[in-house]
Amino acid sequence: MIATDELNEYLEEYLEEKQEVKNLTQETIKKQTFNISKFINFLEDKGVEELTDSNVKKQLRQYRRHCLKKRENKRTTVKTYMMNILEFINSEEVQEEIQHETIKMKDIIEVKAEDPETAKKRIEKISLTRPQSNYLLQTIEMEGNKRDYAICATFLDSGIRLKELVLLNKDDIQVPINDKGFYELPSDTNEFIEVYLRAETTKGELKDRTTFITYDTLRSLNEMITERITKLRKNTNNVYRPVIQRKKAAEEATREELFLNQKGKRIGKRAVQDIIKKYARLTDQRISDENIECPVDYSKNVSVHILRHTALSHYAEILTVAEVQTIAGHSNSQTTDKYIHVDREQMKQKLKVNNMLFRH
Repeated sequence: MIATDELNEYLEEYLEEKQEVKNLTQETIKKQTFNISKFINFLEDKGVEELTDSNVKKQLRQYRRHCLKKRENKRTTVKTYMMNILEFINSEEVQEEIQHETIKMKDIIEVKAEDPETAKKRIEKISLTRPQSNYLLQTIEMEGNKRDYAICATFLDSGIRLKELVLLNKDDIQVPINDKGFYELPSDTNEFIEVYLRAETTKGELKDRTTFITYDTLRSLNEMITERITKLRKNTNNVYRPVIQRKKAAEEATREELFLNQKGKRIGKRAVQDIIKKYARLTDQRISDENIECPVDYSKNVSVHILRHTALSHYAEILTVAEVQTIAGHSNSQTTDKYIHVDREQMKQKLKVNNMLFRH
Protein backbone atom coordinates (compact mmCIF):
# COMPACT_ATOMS: atom_id res chain seq x y z
CA MET A 1 0.00 0.00 0.00
CA ILE A 2 0.97 3.67 -0.33
CA ALA A 3 -0.47 6.43 1.82
CA THR A 4 -2.15 9.05 -0.38
CA ASP A 5 -0.19 11.86 1.24
CA GLU A 6 3.06 10.12 0.18
CA LEU A 7 2.13 9.82 -3.52
CA ASN A 8 3.59 13.22 -4.42
CA GLU A 9 7.01 12.05 -3.16
CA TYR A 10 6.81 8.97 -5.39
CA LEU A 11 5.70 11.20 -8.27
CA GLU A 12 8.70 13.47 -7.86
CA GLU A 13 11.13 10.52 -7.95
CA TYR A 14 9.28 8.95 -10.87
CA LEU A 15 9.45 12.10 -13.00
CA GLU A 16 13.12 12.72 -12.19
CA GLU A 17 14.04 9.21 -13.27
CA LYS A 18 11.87 9.40 -16.38
CA GLN A 19 13.43 12.69 -17.43
CA GLU A 20 16.94 11.22 -17.05
CA VAL A 21 16.12 8.09 -19.04
CA LYS A 22 13.88 9.55 -21.77
CA ASN A 23 15.25 13.11 -21.83
CA LEU A 24 11.75 14.61 -21.87
CA THR A 25 11.13 18.31 -22.43
CA GLN A 26 10.06 20.55 -19.56
CA GLU A 27 6.69 21.03 -21.24
CA THR A 28 6.04 17.25 -21.34
CA ILE A 29 7.10 16.87 -17.71
CA LYS A 30 4.83 19.75 -16.75
CA LYS A 31 1.81 18.16 -18.49
CA GLN A 32 2.41 14.74 -16.96
CA THR A 33 2.90 16.25 -13.50
CA PHE A 34 -0.38 18.11 -13.86
CA ASN A 35 -2.32 15.03 -15.05
CA ILE A 36 -1.04 12.75 -12.29
CA SER A 37 -1.34 15.43 -9.60
CA LYS A 38 -5.03 15.90 -10.44
CA PHE A 39 -5.61 12.21 -9.72
CA ILE A 40 -3.79 12.51 -6.38
CA ASN A 41 -5.89 15.59 -5.51
CA PHE A 42 -9.02 13.60 -6.42
CA LEU A 43 -8.05 10.89 -3.92
CA GLU A 44 -7.36 13.46 -1.19
CA ASP A 45 -10.68 15.24 -1.80
CA LYS A 46 -12.51 11.93 -1.54
CA GLY A 47 -10.77 11.12 1.75
CA VAL A 48 -9.01 8.04 0.33
CA GLU A 49 -6.15 7.56 2.79
CA GLU A 50 -4.18 4.92 0.89
CA LEU A 51 -3.90 3.05 -2.39
CA THR A 52 -3.83 -0.74 -2.03
CA ASP A 53 -3.97 -3.71 -4.35
CA SER A 54 -7.66 -4.08 -3.51
CA ASN A 55 -8.78 -0.50 -4.24
CA VAL A 56 -6.40 0.90 -6.89
CA LYS A 57 -8.45 -0.20 -9.92
CA LYS A 58 -11.66 1.05 -8.32
CA GLN A 59 -10.17 4.51 -7.70
CA LEU A 60 -8.84 4.71 -11.26
CA ARG A 61 -12.27 3.83 -12.66
CA GLN A 62 -13.97 6.40 -10.44
CA TYR A 63 -11.51 9.09 -11.50
CA ARG A 64 -12.13 8.26 -15.16
CA ARG A 65 -15.89 8.62 -14.65
CA HIS A 66 -15.29 11.85 -12.71
CA CYS A 67 -13.36 13.31 -15.66
CA LEU A 68 -16.01 12.24 -18.18
CA LYS A 69 -19.14 13.21 -16.25
CA LYS A 70 -18.23 15.89 -13.70
CA ARG A 71 -15.49 17.69 -15.60
CA GLU A 72 -17.03 16.82 -18.99
CA ASN A 73 -13.65 16.19 -20.58
CA LYS A 74 -13.50 14.61 -24.02
CA ARG A 75 -12.83 10.87 -24.15
CA THR A 76 -9.56 11.42 -26.02
CA THR A 77 -8.43 13.88 -23.35
CA VAL A 78 -9.37 11.48 -20.54
CA LYS A 79 -7.48 8.70 -22.31
CA THR A 80 -4.33 10.84 -22.23
CA TYR A 81 -4.87 11.53 -18.52
CA MET A 82 -5.29 7.85 -17.76
CA MET A 83 -2.26 6.80 -19.82
CA ASN A 84 -0.06 9.17 -17.82
CA ILE A 85 -1.56 8.01 -14.51
CA LEU A 86 -1.28 4.31 -15.41
CA GLU A 87 2.37 4.66 -16.37
CA PHE A 88 2.99 6.17 -12.93
CA ILE A 89 0.91 3.56 -11.06
CA ASN A 90 2.68 0.75 -12.96
CA SER A 91 6.18 2.14 -12.34
CA GLU A 92 8.35 -0.36 -10.44
CA GLU A 93 8.59 1.67 -7.23
CA VAL A 94 4.84 2.30 -6.94
CA GLN A 95 3.82 -1.15 -8.12
CA GLU A 96 6.07 -2.86 -5.59
CA GLU A 97 4.65 -0.82 -2.72
CA ILE A 98 1.01 -1.35 -3.70
CA GLN A 99 1.69 -4.98 -4.69
CA HIS A 100 -0.69 -4.95 -7.67
CA GLU A 101 -0.43 -6.62 -11.03
CA THR A 102 0.21 -4.37 -14.02
CA ILE A 103 -2.97 -2.42 -14.77
CA LYS A 104 -3.97 -1.91 -18.39
CA MET A 105 -6.41 0.56 -19.91
CA LYS A 106 -8.97 -2.19 -20.52
CA ASP A 107 -8.95 -3.00 -16.80
CA ILE A 108 -10.30 0.48 -16.08
CA ILE A 109 -12.80 0.71 -18.90
CA GLU A 110 -14.15 -2.82 -18.51
CA VAL A 111 -15.12 -3.49 -14.91
CA LYS A 112 -14.59 -7.22 -14.80
CA ALA A 113 -13.65 -9.23 -11.73
CA GLU A 114 -10.96 -11.84 -12.34
CA ASP A 115 -12.22 -15.38 -12.13
CA PRO A 116 -10.37 -17.39 -9.41
CA GLU A 117 -9.29 -20.07 -11.90
CA THR A 118 -8.04 -17.39 -14.30
CA ALA A 119 -6.01 -15.87 -11.46
CA LYS A 120 -4.48 -19.29 -10.71
CA LYS A 121 -3.51 -19.80 -14.35
CA ARG A 122 -1.99 -16.31 -14.49
CA ILE A 123 0.13 -16.88 -11.38
CA GLU A 124 1.19 -20.32 -12.63
CA LYS A 125 2.20 -18.85 -15.98
CA ILE A 126 4.41 -16.10 -14.55
CA SER A 127 6.04 -18.22 -11.83
CA LEU A 128 9.40 -19.85 -12.59
CA THR A 129 9.83 -23.59 -12.34
CA ARG A 130 12.63 -24.88 -10.15
CA PRO A 131 14.99 -25.50 -13.11
CA GLN A 132 14.24 -21.97 -14.40
CA SER A 133 14.95 -20.50 -10.94
CA ASN A 134 18.18 -22.45 -10.67
CA TYR A 135 19.26 -21.29 -14.13
CA LEU A 136 18.88 -17.68 -13.00
CA LEU A 137 20.93 -18.40 -9.87
CA GLN A 138 23.61 -20.13 -11.94
CA THR A 139 23.87 -17.01 -14.12
CA ILE A 140 24.51 -14.85 -11.04
CA GLU A 141 27.01 -17.40 -9.70
CA MET A 142 28.93 -17.27 -12.99
CA GLU A 143 29.22 -13.49 -12.63
CA GLY A 144 30.79 -14.04 -9.21
CA ASN A 145 28.88 -11.46 -7.15
CA LYS A 146 28.18 -13.10 -3.78
CA ARG A 147 25.80 -10.38 -2.57
CA ASP A 148 23.61 -10.48 -5.65
CA TYR A 149 23.44 -14.27 -5.47
CA ALA A 150 22.43 -14.14 -1.79
CA ILE A 151 19.72 -11.57 -2.52
CA CYS A 152 18.16 -13.63 -5.31
CA ALA A 153 18.42 -16.88 -3.33
CA THR A 154 16.74 -15.23 -0.33
CA PHE A 155 13.82 -14.08 -2.50
CA LEU A 156 13.41 -17.53 -4.07
CA ASP A 157 13.56 -19.31 -0.70
CA SER A 158 11.50 -17.01 1.48
CA GLY A 159 8.91 -15.35 -0.76
CA ILE A 160 9.38 -12.04 1.06
CA ARG A 161 8.51 -8.66 -0.39
CA LEU A 162 11.05 -6.10 -1.59
CA LYS A 163 10.59 -3.80 1.41
CA GLU A 164 11.00 -6.74 3.77
CA LEU A 165 14.26 -7.82 2.15
CA VAL A 166 15.97 -4.42 2.25
CA LEU A 167 14.99 -3.97 5.90
CA LEU A 168 16.34 -7.36 6.99
CA ASN A 169 18.84 -7.22 9.83
CA LYS A 170 21.46 -9.88 10.39
CA ASP A 171 19.84 -11.08 13.60
CA ASP A 172 16.49 -11.58 11.82
CA ILE A 173 18.02 -14.82 10.51
CA GLN A 174 17.32 -17.17 13.39
CA VAL A 175 20.70 -18.84 13.87
CA PRO A 176 23.57 -17.81 16.19
CA ILE A 177 26.05 -15.21 14.94
CA ASN A 178 29.67 -15.64 16.02
CA ASP A 179 31.90 -12.87 17.37
CA LYS A 180 33.15 -12.09 13.85
CA GLY A 181 29.64 -11.47 12.52
CA PHE A 182 29.21 -14.74 10.60
CA TYR A 183 26.31 -17.17 10.88
CA GLU A 184 26.93 -20.52 12.54
CA LEU A 185 25.84 -23.16 10.05
CA PRO A 186 23.60 -25.97 11.36
CA SER A 187 25.02 -29.49 11.31
CA ASP A 188 22.04 -30.68 9.26
CA THR A 189 22.35 -29.47 5.66
CA ASN A 190 18.63 -30.17 5.11
CA GLU A 191 17.71 -27.68 7.82
CA PHE A 192 15.29 -24.85 7.00
CA ILE A 193 16.26 -21.65 8.83
CA GLU A 194 13.63 -19.30 10.20
CA VAL A 195 13.61 -15.68 9.03
CA TYR A 196 11.86 -13.33 11.44
CA LEU A 197 10.03 -10.43 9.80
CA ARG A 198 9.32 -7.60 12.21
CA ALA A 199 5.87 -5.99 12.01
CA GLU A 200 7.27 -2.57 11.09
CA THR A 201 8.93 -4.06 7.98
CA THR A 202 5.90 -5.98 6.71
CA LYS A 203 3.05 -4.84 4.51
CA GLY A 204 0.42 -3.04 6.58
CA GLU A 205 2.54 -3.26 9.77
CA LEU A 206 -0.03 -5.62 11.29
CA LYS A 207 2.02 -8.36 12.90
CA ASP A 208 5.33 -10.17 12.95
CA ARG A 209 5.66 -13.29 10.86
CA THR A 210 8.18 -15.97 10.00
CA THR A 211 9.35 -17.43 6.71
CA PHE A 212 12.30 -19.67 5.81
CA ILE A 213 15.54 -19.97 3.88
CA THR A 214 17.55 -23.10 3.11
CA TYR A 215 20.94 -24.14 4.44
CA ASP A 216 22.48 -23.31 1.05
CA THR A 217 21.12 -19.76 1.15
CA LEU A 218 22.41 -19.28 4.70
CA ARG A 219 25.83 -20.39 3.50
CA SER A 220 25.61 -17.87 0.64
CA LEU A 221 25.00 -15.13 3.23
CA ASN A 222 28.29 -16.05 4.91
CA GLU A 223 30.03 -15.98 1.54
CA MET A 224 28.58 -12.50 0.97
CA ILE A 225 29.93 -11.33 4.33
CA THR A 226 33.36 -12.77 3.51
CA GLU A 227 33.38 -10.92 0.19
CA ARG A 228 32.62 -7.54 1.74
CA ILE A 229 35.41 -7.70 4.34
CA THR A 230 38.13 -8.89 1.94
CA LYS A 231 40.14 -7.23 -0.77
CA LEU A 232 42.29 -8.73 -3.52
CA ARG A 233 45.89 -7.72 -2.98
CA LYS A 234 48.96 -8.54 -5.06
CA ASN A 235 51.71 -10.38 -3.16
CA THR A 236 55.45 -10.43 -3.87
CA ASN A 237 54.91 -13.08 -6.56
CA ASN A 238 52.46 -10.80 -8.41
CA VAL A 239 49.57 -13.09 -7.48
CA TYR A 240 46.30 -11.57 -6.27
CA ARG A 241 45.04 -13.10 -3.03
CA PRO A 242 42.07 -12.18 -0.82
CA VAL A 243 43.13 -10.31 2.30
CA ILE A 244 40.93 -9.51 5.29
CA GLN A 245 40.53 -5.76 5.81
CA ARG A 246 40.75 -5.15 9.54
CA LYS A 247 38.52 -2.09 9.67
CA LYS A 248 35.74 -3.73 7.66
CA ALA A 249 36.04 -6.94 9.64
CA ALA A 250 35.64 -4.98 12.88
CA GLU A 251 32.56 -3.21 11.51
CA GLU A 252 31.08 -6.54 10.41
CA ALA A 253 31.31 -7.97 13.92
CA THR A 254 28.72 -5.47 15.16
CA ARG A 255 26.84 -4.72 11.93
CA GLU A 256 23.04 -4.56 12.05
CA GLU A 257 22.04 -4.49 8.35
CA LEU A 258 22.13 -7.68 6.29
CA PHE A 259 22.31 -6.43 2.68
CA LEU A 260 24.50 -3.43 1.82
CA ASN A 261 25.04 -1.16 -1.17
CA GLN A 262 28.44 -0.32 -2.65
CA LYS A 263 28.93 2.43 -0.06
CA GLY A 264 28.50 0.06 2.85
CA LYS A 265 25.03 1.34 3.79
CA ARG A 266 21.72 -0.53 3.83
CA ILE A 267 20.77 -1.36 0.25
CA GLY A 268 17.79 0.47 -1.28
CA LYS A 269 14.75 -0.93 -3.05
CA ARG A 270 15.63 0.51 -6.44
CA ALA A 271 19.11 -1.02 -6.29
CA VAL A 272 17.64 -4.47 -5.60
CA GLN A 273 15.20 -4.09 -8.51
CA ASP A 274 18.09 -3.12 -10.78
CA ILE A 275 20.06 -6.18 -9.65
CA ILE A 276 17.25 -8.57 -10.55
CA LYS A 277 16.70 -6.87 -13.92
CA LYS A 278 20.43 -7.01 -14.66
CA TYR A 279 20.64 -10.77 -14.16
CA ALA A 280 17.39 -11.34 -16.03
CA ARG A 281 19.03 -9.73 -19.06
CA LEU A 282 22.23 -11.75 -18.56
CA THR A 283 20.21 -14.95 -18.28
CA ASP A 284 18.50 -14.24 -21.60
CA GLN A 285 21.91 -13.58 -23.14
CA ARG A 286 23.19 -16.88 -21.76
CA ILE A 287 20.16 -18.73 -23.18
CA SER A 288 20.88 -17.20 -26.56
CA ASP A 289 24.62 -17.97 -26.41
CA GLU A 290 23.99 -21.58 -25.37
CA ASN A 291 21.22 -21.96 -27.98
CA ILE A 292 18.74 -23.28 -25.39
CA GLU A 293 15.02 -23.53 -26.00
CA CYS A 294 13.34 -21.75 -23.10
CA PRO A 295 9.71 -20.58 -22.79
CA VAL A 296 10.68 -17.80 -20.37
CA ASP A 297 11.68 -14.31 -21.47
CA TYR A 298 13.59 -13.38 -18.32
CA SER A 299 14.14 -9.74 -19.28
CA LYS A 300 10.44 -9.21 -19.89
CA ASN A 301 8.93 -11.32 -17.12
CA VAL A 302 11.35 -11.68 -14.21
CA SER A 303 11.13 -9.08 -11.43
CA VAL A 304 11.24 -8.99 -7.64
CA HIS A 305 7.50 -9.60 -7.56
CA ILE A 306 7.80 -12.66 -9.82
CA LEU A 307 10.46 -14.14 -7.52
CA ARG A 308 7.96 -13.82 -4.66
CA HIS A 309 5.26 -15.47 -6.79
CA THR A 310 7.71 -18.27 -7.58
CA ALA A 311 8.63 -18.95 -3.95
CA LEU A 312 5.01 -18.99 -2.79
CA SER A 313 4.01 -21.30 -5.64
CA HIS A 314 6.75 -23.73 -4.60
CA TYR A 315 5.60 -23.60 -0.97
CA ALA A 316 2.05 -24.28 -2.16
CA GLU A 317 3.18 -27.60 -3.64
CA ILE A 318 4.05 -28.86 -0.17
CA LEU A 319 2.16 -26.89 2.48
CA THR A 320 -1.50 -26.23 3.20
CA VAL A 321 -3.24 -23.01 2.16
CA ALA A 322 -3.22 -21.84 5.78
CA GLU A 323 0.52 -22.47 6.09
CA VAL A 324 1.34 -20.66 2.84
CA GLN A 325 -0.91 -17.79 3.93
CA THR A 326 1.13 -17.44 7.14
CA ILE A 327 4.43 -17.40 5.23
CA ALA A 328 3.15 -14.96 2.60
CA GLY A 329 1.58 -12.55 5.09
CA HIS A 330 -1.74 -12.55 3.24
CA SER A 331 -4.69 -11.25 5.23
CA ASN A 332 -7.12 -13.17 3.01
CA SER A 333 -6.89 -16.89 2.19
CA GLN A 334 -8.42 -16.18 -1.25
CA THR A 335 -5.23 -14.34 -2.17
CA THR A 336 -3.17 -17.37 -1.15
CA ASP A 337 -5.44 -19.76 -3.02
CA LYS A 338 -4.20 -18.31 -6.32
CA TYR A 339 -0.86 -20.03 -5.71
CA ILE A 340 -2.34 -23.51 -5.31
CA HIS A 341 -1.90 -25.19 -8.70
CA VAL A 342 -3.56 -28.60 -8.82
CA ASP A 343 -1.52 -31.28 -10.59
CA ARG A 344 -3.90 -34.23 -10.94
CA GLU A 345 -1.17 -36.74 -11.73
CA GLN A 346 0.72 -35.61 -8.64
CA MET A 347 -2.45 -36.03 -6.60
CA LYS A 348 -2.86 -39.60 -7.85
CA GLN A 349 0.72 -40.44 -6.89
CA LYS A 350 0.23 -39.04 -3.38
CA LEU A 351 -2.95 -41.08 -3.00
CA LYS A 352 -1.15 -44.17 -4.23
CA VAL A 353 1.62 -43.74 -1.66
CA ASN A 354 -0.88 -43.17 1.13
CA ASN A 355 -3.58 -45.63 0.02
CA MET A 356 -3.51 -47.39 3.38
CA LEU A 357 -5.38 -44.40 4.79
CA PHE A 358 -8.38 -45.27 2.63
CA ARG A 359 -8.52 -49.00 3.36
CA HIS A 360 -11.26 -50.29 5.66
